[in-house]
Amino acid sequence: MKPLIAAISMLLCFAVFGQDDWRDSLEVARKAYKNKEYGKALDYYQSAQNKAPESIDLSDEMAQSAYKARQFDRAEKIYQQGGGAKTSKAQKADNYHNLGNARMKQKNYQGAIDAYKESLRNNPNDENTRYNLSEAIRQLKNEQKQQQQQQENQQNQNQNQNQQNNQNGQNNQQNQQQQEQGQNQQNQNQQQGEGQQSKSKLPNQMVERELDKLAKKEAETKRKVSGGSGAGKTAKSGKDW
Repeated sequence: MKPLIAAISMLLCFAVFGQDDWRDSLEVARKAYKNKEYGKALDYYQSAQNKAPESIDLSDEMAQSAYKARQFDRAEKIYQQGGGAKTSKAQKADNYHNLGNARMKQKNYQGAIDAYKESLRNNPNDENTRYNLSEAIRQLKNEQKQQQQQQENQQNQNQNQNQQNNQNGQNNQQNQQQQEQGQNQQNQNQQQGEGQQSKSKLPNQMVERELDKLAKKEAETKRKVSGGSGAGKTAKSGKDW
Protein backbone atom coordinates (compact mmCIF):
# COMPACT_ATOMS: atom_id res chain seq x y z
CA MET A 1 0.00 0.00 0.00
CA LYS A 2 2.77 2.39 0.92
CA PRO A 3 4.62 1.90 -2.40
CA LEU A 4 1.40 2.74 -4.27
CA ILE A 5 0.90 5.92 -2.28
CA ALA A 6 4.52 6.90 -2.91
CA ALA A 7 4.13 6.37 -6.67
CA ILE A 8 0.97 8.51 -6.77
CA SER A 9 2.74 11.24 -4.84
CA MET A 10 5.63 11.22 -7.32
CA LEU A 11 3.26 11.48 -10.27
CA LEU A 12 1.52 14.44 -8.67
CA CYS A 13 4.88 16.09 -8.08
CA PHE A 14 5.90 15.56 -11.70
CA ALA A 15 2.56 16.97 -12.86
CA VAL A 16 2.94 20.08 -10.72
CA PHE A 17 6.55 20.41 -11.82
CA GLY A 18 5.45 20.09 -15.46
CA GLN A 19 2.89 22.85 -15.02
CA ASP A 20 5.47 25.11 -13.48
CA ASP A 21 7.97 24.15 -16.19
CA TRP A 22 5.86 25.56 -19.05
CA ARG A 23 5.37 28.76 -17.09
CA ASP A 24 9.12 29.04 -16.66
CA SER A 25 9.59 28.61 -20.41
CA LEU A 26 6.93 31.24 -21.04
CA GLU A 27 8.65 33.67 -18.70
CA VAL A 28 11.99 33.15 -20.44
CA ALA A 29 10.32 33.56 -23.84
CA ARG A 30 8.70 36.88 -22.90
CA LYS A 31 11.95 38.14 -21.39
CA ALA A 32 13.84 37.23 -24.57
CA TYR A 33 11.22 38.94 -26.73
CA LYS A 34 11.52 42.08 -24.60
CA ASN A 35 15.28 41.98 -25.15
CA LYS A 36 14.67 41.62 -28.92
CA GLU A 37 16.09 38.11 -28.92
CA TYR A 38 13.28 36.97 -31.16
CA GLY A 39 14.75 33.66 -32.29
CA LYS A 40 15.35 32.60 -28.69
CA ALA A 41 11.89 33.81 -27.71
CA LEU A 42 10.32 31.72 -30.46
CA ASP A 43 12.07 28.56 -29.26
CA TYR A 44 10.90 29.07 -25.66
CA TYR A 45 7.37 29.96 -26.75
CA GLN A 46 7.26 26.70 -28.69
CA SER A 47 8.58 24.81 -25.67
CA ALA A 48 6.00 26.43 -23.40
CA GLN A 49 3.18 25.67 -25.83
CA ASN A 50 4.19 22.01 -26.01
CA LYS A 51 4.14 21.69 -22.21
CA ALA A 52 1.13 23.90 -21.50
CA PRO A 53 -2.44 22.61 -21.05
CA GLU A 54 -4.59 22.45 -24.18
CA SER A 55 -6.56 25.48 -23.05
CA ILE A 56 -3.46 27.68 -23.28
CA ASP A 57 -2.97 29.29 -26.70
CA LEU A 58 0.38 31.02 -27.28
CA SER A 59 0.09 31.12 -31.07
CA ASP A 60 -0.11 34.92 -31.29
CA GLU A 61 3.08 35.43 -29.31
CA MET A 62 4.81 32.62 -31.21
CA ALA A 63 3.80 34.05 -34.57
CA GLN A 64 4.85 37.55 -33.59
CA SER A 65 8.25 36.26 -32.45
CA ALA A 66 8.69 34.40 -35.74
CA TYR A 67 7.73 37.55 -37.66
CA LYS A 68 10.23 39.66 -35.70
CA ALA A 69 12.89 37.00 -36.26
CA ARG A 70 12.15 37.39 -40.01
CA GLN A 71 10.99 33.79 -40.21
CA PHE A 72 8.00 34.90 -42.26
CA ASP A 73 7.12 31.47 -43.62
CA ARG A 74 6.93 30.09 -40.08
CA ALA A 75 4.89 33.07 -38.91
CA GLU A 76 2.46 32.47 -41.77
CA LYS A 77 1.99 28.82 -40.78
CA ILE A 78 1.38 29.75 -37.13
CA TYR A 79 -1.21 32.36 -38.07
CA GLN A 80 -2.94 29.88 -40.34
CA GLN A 81 -2.97 27.15 -37.68
CA GLY A 82 -4.06 29.51 -34.92
CA GLY A 83 -6.82 31.13 -36.93
CA GLY A 84 -9.26 28.33 -36.21
CA ALA A 85 -9.07 29.04 -32.47
CA LYS A 86 -10.23 32.63 -32.89
CA THR A 87 -13.85 33.11 -31.92
CA SER A 88 -14.60 36.84 -32.09
CA LYS A 89 -14.60 38.91 -35.26
CA ALA A 90 -11.96 41.23 -33.80
CA GLN A 91 -9.63 38.29 -33.14
CA LYS A 92 -10.21 36.89 -36.63
CA ALA A 93 -9.62 40.32 -38.19
CA ASP A 94 -6.31 40.74 -36.35
CA ASN A 95 -5.21 37.21 -37.26
CA TYR A 96 -5.94 37.70 -40.97
CA HIS A 97 -4.28 41.11 -40.91
CA ASN A 98 -1.10 39.60 -39.48
CA LEU A 99 -1.33 36.71 -41.92
CA GLY A 100 -1.45 39.24 -44.76
CA ASN A 101 1.62 40.99 -43.40
CA ALA A 102 3.59 37.72 -43.26
CA ARG A 103 2.63 37.01 -46.89
CA MET A 104 3.59 40.51 -47.98
CA LYS A 105 7.09 39.97 -46.58
CA GLN A 106 7.36 36.89 -48.78
CA LYS A 107 6.11 38.86 -51.80
CA ASN A 108 3.05 36.64 -51.99
CA TYR A 109 0.90 39.59 -52.98
CA GLN A 110 -2.15 37.64 -54.09
CA GLY A 111 -2.14 35.67 -50.83
CA ALA A 112 -1.81 38.93 -48.87
CA ILE A 113 -4.75 40.43 -50.77
CA ASP A 114 -6.90 37.43 -49.86
CA ALA A 115 -5.93 37.68 -46.18
CA TYR A 116 -6.54 41.45 -45.99
CA LYS A 117 -9.94 41.07 -47.64
CA GLU A 118 -10.89 38.41 -45.10
CA SER A 119 -9.72 40.71 -42.31
CA LEU A 120 -11.90 43.52 -43.63
CA ARG A 121 -14.89 41.20 -43.78
CA ASN A 122 -14.54 40.79 -40.03
CA ASN A 123 -13.64 44.43 -39.36
CA PRO A 124 -14.59 46.73 -42.27
CA ASN A 125 -13.48 49.88 -40.39
CA ASP A 126 -9.80 48.95 -40.02
CA GLU A 127 -7.97 51.61 -42.02
CA ASN A 128 -4.57 49.99 -41.57
CA THR A 129 -5.81 46.81 -43.18
CA ARG A 130 -7.44 48.81 -45.97
CA TYR A 131 -4.16 50.62 -46.64
CA ASN A 132 -2.22 47.36 -46.63
CA LEU A 133 -4.74 45.91 -49.07
CA SER A 134 -4.24 48.79 -51.51
CA GLU A 135 -0.47 48.41 -51.20
CA ALA A 136 -0.70 44.66 -51.90
CA ILE A 137 -2.84 45.35 -54.99
CA ARG A 138 -0.32 47.94 -56.22
CA GLN A 139 2.61 45.56 -55.71
CA LEU A 140 0.75 42.77 -57.51
CA LYS A 141 0.09 45.03 -60.51
CA ASN A 142 3.75 46.05 -60.62
CA GLU A 143 4.80 42.42 -60.45
CA GLN A 144 2.44 41.47 -63.26
CA LYS A 145 3.68 44.40 -65.33
CA GLN A 146 7.30 43.37 -64.80
CA GLN A 147 6.50 39.77 -65.72
CA GLN A 148 4.75 40.94 -68.88
CA GLN A 149 7.71 43.14 -69.77
CA GLN A 150 10.10 40.25 -69.18
CA GLN A 151 7.98 38.01 -71.41
CA GLU A 152 7.97 40.64 -74.16
CA ASN A 153 11.73 41.11 -73.84
CA GLN A 154 12.21 37.36 -74.02
CA GLN A 155 9.99 37.13 -77.08
CA ASN A 156 11.87 39.97 -78.75
CA GLN A 157 15.17 38.33 -77.88
CA ASN A 158 13.98 35.03 -79.31
CA GLN A 159 12.72 36.78 -82.44
CA ASN A 160 16.00 38.61 -82.91
CA GLN A 161 17.89 35.37 -82.36
CA ASN A 162 15.75 33.62 -84.96
CA GLN A 163 16.30 36.44 -87.42
CA GLN A 164 20.02 36.31 -86.79
CA ASN A 165 20.02 32.56 -87.27
CA ASN A 166 18.07 32.93 -90.51
CA GLN A 167 20.44 35.63 -91.73
CA ASN A 168 23.43 33.48 -90.86
CA GLY A 169 21.81 30.59 -92.67
CA GLN A 170 21.25 32.71 -95.76
CA ASN A 171 24.80 34.00 -95.65
CA ASN A 172 26.13 30.48 -95.32
CA GLN A 173 23.98 29.38 -98.23
CA GLN A 174 25.20 32.27 -100.36
CA ASN A 175 28.80 31.55 -99.44
CA GLN A 176 28.30 27.91 -100.32
CA GLN A 177 26.75 28.83 -103.64
CA GLN A 178 29.61 31.19 -104.39
CA GLN A 179 32.11 28.48 -103.51
CA GLU A 180 30.30 26.02 -105.73
CA GLN A 181 30.22 28.55 -108.57
CA GLY A 182 33.92 29.25 -108.13
CA GLN A 183 34.66 25.53 -108.13
CA ASN A 184 32.56 25.04 -111.26
CA GLN A 185 34.33 27.92 -112.98
CA GLN A 186 37.68 26.45 -111.98
CA ASN A 187 36.65 23.08 -113.39
CA GLN A 188 35.51 24.69 -116.61
CA ASN A 189 38.77 26.56 -116.95
CA GLN A 190 40.68 23.37 -116.32
CA GLN A 191 38.62 21.51 -118.92
CA GLN A 192 39.16 24.31 -121.43
CA GLY A 193 42.90 24.21 -120.75
CA GLU A 194 42.99 20.46 -121.25
CA GLY A 195 40.99 20.83 -124.49
CA GLN A 196 43.36 23.44 -125.81
CA GLN A 197 46.32 21.26 -124.88
CA SER A 198 44.76 18.33 -126.71
CA LYS A 199 44.15 20.48 -129.78
CA SER A 200 47.74 21.69 -129.74
CA LYS A 201 48.98 18.11 -129.49
CA LEU A 202 46.84 16.92 -132.43
CA PRO A 203 48.46 19.08 -135.17
CA ASN A 204 51.94 18.15 -133.91
CA GLN A 205 51.12 14.45 -134.27
CA MET A 206 49.75 15.03 -137.75
CA VAL A 207 52.90 16.92 -138.77
CA GLU A 208 55.07 14.11 -137.45
CA ARG A 209 53.08 11.54 -139.42
CA GLU A 210 53.40 13.61 -142.61
CA LEU A 211 57.13 13.97 -142.06
CA ASP A 212 57.42 10.22 -141.60
CA LYS A 213 55.57 9.67 -144.85
CA LEU A 214 57.82 12.09 -146.71
CA ALA A 215 60.95 10.50 -145.25
CA LYS A 216 59.74 7.05 -146.33
CA LYS A 217 58.99 8.30 -149.86
CA GLU A 218 62.37 9.92 -150.13
CA ALA A 219 64.09 6.75 -148.95
CA GLU A 220 62.10 4.69 -151.45
CA THR A 221 62.98 7.04 -154.22
CA LYS A 222 66.71 6.86 -153.42
CA ARG A 223 66.57 3.07 -153.28
CA LYS A 224 64.94 2.86 -156.68
CA VAL A 225 67.43 5.24 -158.24
CA SER A 226 70.46 3.43 -156.91
CA GLY A 227 69.12 0.04 -157.94
CA GLY A 228 68.49 0.99 -161.62
CA SER A 229 72.03 2.21 -162.36
CA GLY A 230 73.72 -1.01 -161.11
CA ALA A 231 71.77 -3.28 -163.50
CA GLY A 232 73.40 -1.78 -166.76
CA LYS A 233 76.99 -2.68 -165.71
CA THR A 234 78.93 -6.03 -165.99
CA ALA A 235 80.93 -7.32 -163.14
CA LYS A 236 84.72 -7.56 -163.53
CA SER A 237 86.25 -11.00 -162.98
CA GLY A 238 89.97 -11.74 -163.18
CA LYS A 239 92.41 -10.26 -165.74
CA ASP A 240 91.52 -9.17 -169.23
CA TRP A 241 93.94 -11.00 -171.62
